[in-house]
Amino acid sequence: MSCRTEEDCVNSVPITSTEVNDVAKSELQRLRSAHATVAKLVVDDLVYLPIFERLEAELVAAEAKEKGDPIAYARAAIAAQNAKL
Repeated sequence: MSCRTEEDCVNSVPITSTEVNDVAKSELQRLRSAHATVAKLVVDDLVYLPIFERLEAELVAAEAKEKGDPIAYARAAIAAQNAKL
């Protein structure tokens, strides 16, 4: 099989469920780290509060998704979307 573009080749590579889980866990770790960092910034300056609230909502959504609860994930995803507005 030949690819017309590099993106075609990348998109045709199968991804295992283990790789998907690893990506999800690394994203969760990244969100937790960012959340903790921004929490410290909020203590010093409230200008960071909207960022903290957005990260909080995204973290809750990611944790609900990892637990496999579709209803909790849907609710958290809506809250995360509203936090971005």
